[in-house]
Amino acid sequence: MTNTEAALTQAHTRVVDTLAEMIRRDAGALSADKRIVDDLGLDSTSILELLMKLEDEFGVEFDPDTFEPRHFETIGTLTEYVAGQAEEQE
Repeated sequence: MTNTEAALTQAHTRVVDTLAEMIRRDAGALSADKRIVDDLGLDSTSILELLMKLEDEFGVEFDPDTFEPRHFETIGTLTEYVAGQAEEQE
Protein backbone atom coordinates (compact mmCIF):
# COMPACT_ATOMS: atom_id res chain seq x y z
CA MET A 1 0.00 0.00 0.00
CA THR A 2 1.40 3.39 -0.96
CA ASN A 3 1.40 6.39 1.35
CA THR A 4 -1.39 7.95 -0.73
CA GLU A 5 -3.53 4.81 -0.47
CA ALA A 6 -2.88 4.60 3.27
CA ALA A 7 -3.80 8.26 3.74
CA LEU A 8 -7.00 7.79 1.74
CA THR A 9 -7.93 4.69 3.77
CA GLN A 10 -7.34 6.57 7.01
CA ALA A 11 -9.33 9.55 5.74
CA HIS A 12 -12.19 7.23 4.72
CA THR A 13 -12.33 5.76 8.23
CA ARG A 14 -12.42 9.21 9.81
CA VAL A 15 -15.08 10.48 7.37
CA VAL A 16 -17.26 7.40 7.92
CA ASP A 17 -16.89 7.58 11.71
CA THR A 18 -17.83 11.27 11.74
CA LEU A 19 -20.77 10.70 9.41
CA ALA A 20 -21.98 7.65 11.36
CA GLU A 21 -21.94 9.60 14.60
CA MET A 22 -23.79 12.51 13.02
CA ILE A 23 -26.58 10.44 11.44
CA ARG A 24 -26.60 7.82 14.22
CA ARG A 25 -25.89 4.82 12.02
CA ASP A 26 -23.44 1.94 12.26
CA ALA A 27 -20.16 2.89 10.57
CA GLY A 28 -19.91 -0.64 9.17
CA ALA A 29 -23.01 -0.01 7.06
CA LEU A 30 -21.52 3.08 5.40
CA SER A 31 -19.55 1.97 2.34
CA ALA A 32 -17.73 4.25 -0.08
CA ASP A 33 -20.48 3.87 -2.70
CA LYS A 34 -23.32 5.07 -0.42
CA ARG A 35 -24.86 8.20 -1.92
CA ILE A 36 -24.94 11.04 0.55
CA VAL A 37 -28.26 12.55 -0.51
CA ASP A 38 -30.14 9.64 -2.08
CA ASP A 39 -29.09 6.82 0.29
CA LEU A 40 -28.42 8.68 3.52
CA GLY A 41 -30.94 11.48 3.19
CA LEU A 42 -28.66 14.43 3.88
CA ASP A 43 -29.78 17.82 2.62
CA SER A 44 -27.70 20.96 2.05
CA THR A 45 -27.92 21.98 5.71
CA SER A 46 -26.85 18.51 6.87
CA ILE A 47 -23.96 18.52 4.41
CA LEU A 48 -22.75 21.86 5.78
CA GLU A 49 -22.99 20.49 9.31
CA LEU A 50 -20.99 17.44 8.22
CA LEU A 51 -18.34 19.65 6.63
CA MET A 52 -17.96 21.63 9.86
CA LYS A 53 -17.54 18.40 11.82
CA LEU A 54 -14.96 17.19 9.28
CA GLU A 55 -13.07 20.47 9.55
CA ASP A 56 -12.80 19.85 13.30
CA GLU A 57 -11.87 16.19 12.80
CA PHE A 58 -9.12 16.93 10.26
CA GLY A 59 -8.02 20.29 11.65
CA VAL A 60 -8.52 22.02 8.30
CA GLU A 61 -10.69 24.74 6.86
CA PHE A 62 -12.47 23.96 3.60
CA ASP A 63 -12.63 26.72 1.01
CA PRO A 64 -16.27 27.05 -0.11
CA ASP A 65 -15.03 28.04 -3.58
CA THR A 66 -13.70 24.49 -4.00
CA PHE A 67 -17.04 22.76 -3.31
CA GLU A 68 -18.59 21.07 -6.30
CA PRO A 69 -21.68 18.82 -6.38
CA ARG A 70 -19.52 15.88 -7.50
CA HIS A 71 -17.67 15.99 -4.17
CA PHE A 72 -20.87 15.13 -2.33
CA GLU A 73 -22.24 12.31 -4.51
CA THR A 74 -20.94 9.42 -2.41
CA ILE A 75 -18.96 8.79 0.75
CA GLY A 76 -16.03 7.89 -1.51
CA THR A 77 -16.08 11.17 -3.44
CA LEU A 78 -16.42 13.11 -0.18
CA THR A 79 -13.45 11.22 1.27
CA GLU A 80 -11.34 12.07 -1.78
CA TYR A 81 -12.29 15.74 -1.44
CA VAL A 82 -11.55 15.86 2.30
CA ALA A 83 -8.25 13.99 1.93
CA GLY A 84 -7.19 16.30 -0.89
CA GLN A 85 -8.03 19.42 1.11
CA ALA A 86 -6.26 18.07 4.20
CA GLU A 87 -3.15 17.23 2.16
CA GLU A 88 -3.06 20.71 0.62
CA GLN A 89 -3.18 22.33 4.06
CA GLU A 90 -0.45 20.23 5.70
